Amino acid sequence: MIHPALQDAQTVAVPGAQTYTFQSAVTGRAYRIFVAVPDAPAPEGGFPVLYLLDGDLHFPPAAHYARFGALGGELRAAVIVGIGYTGEPAEAMLARFTELSLPASAAWIAGLAFTIPGLVAENTGGIDGFLAMIETELKPAIATLGSIDAANQSLFGHSLGGLAVLRALFTAPAAYRTFIASSPSIWWADRAILAGEAGLAAALLGSNARPRVLITAGANEAAPEPSALRFFKTRAEAEASTARSRMVANATELGDRLQALGLADVHTTVFADEGHGSVTPAVLGRALTLALAVDTCA
Repeated sequence: MIHPALQDAQTVAVPGAQTYTFQSAVTGRAYRIFVAVPDAPAPEGGFPVLYLLDGDLHFPPAAHYARFGALGGELRAAVIVGIGYTGEPAEAMLARFTELSLPASAAWIAGLAFTIPGLVAENTGGIDGFLAMIETELKPAIATLGSIDAANQSLFGHSLGGLAVLRALFTAPAAYRTFIASSPSIWWADRAILAGEAGLAAALLGSNARPRVLITAGANEAAPEPSALRFFKTRAEAEASTARSRMVANATELGDRLQALGLADVHTTVFADEGHGSVTPAVLGRALTLALAVDTCA
C-alpha cells in the first residue's frame, strides 16, 4: 500500500514552461516544442534565446538552470526552446537520425559495428531541411511569444545534435550568436561534416559575425564505455568502433583549427570522468554560462 503522505501525487512540471505541437511545411514533420519565457519584462533589445536540440532530454534541466541563474543574477533572463519529436520513442529516434545527419551511403551504414533499427541510406541527410525549419519557421514563431533579441540567439546540440550545430556554424555562421556542439558526431559518414569547414573563414570575413563556439567531449569517450558494450558482439568490436569515431580527438582537433582562424571566440573543453551520456549536464551548465552570463551577453 502506498504511504498516505504519498497518495496526493501530482505531475512534475517545469515552472513557466509550455509545450506545443509545431507542424513544419519545410520538413513535413510535426515537432514537440518546449518553451520557457521569463516571467519578467523584457530587457531593452529583447530576450536572448537558447535553442536546444533533443529538447525532450535537454529542455527540463536547461530551463531550470536558466531560471535559477537569472534569479541569482548570474545569467540574463532568456527564452529557452527545446525541439523534440512527436510519436513513439522508436519513431522519434529514427526521425532524429534522419534530421540530424548528413547523407550516409548504404555501404557506410553496413560497415558500422552496431545496428540502428530502421536506419537506411534513404533515412539520412535531412540536416539542412531541419536547420531551415528552425530558421524560417520556428524562429519567427517564437518571436511572436515576446520581445526577442534576434542578434543574441544560441544553438545547443549533443552527439548527432552536435553535428547539426557544426553544420549550422559552417553554413550560416551569422544565424546564431553562440554555437554549442557537445560530443559532436564528427565521425558520421567518414567525417563528411568537415567538408564545410573550409568555407567558414570566408563566410566570417565577409560578414560582421564573430560567433562564440563551444566544442566539448567527455574524456571517457576515448575508450569503450561499459554501458555501450551491449551494442557490440565483442569488446574488440567496441574498441575498434571507438577508435574509428575518435570522439575526443575529433572535437579537440576541430576546436584547435577553429581557434587558429582567429575569427571566432572558440572554447574547447574535455570534461574529466564523463562519458557520452553523463557529460551533458556539465556541458549544459557551461553552455548557459557562455551564452547567457551577464558579462558576456553584450
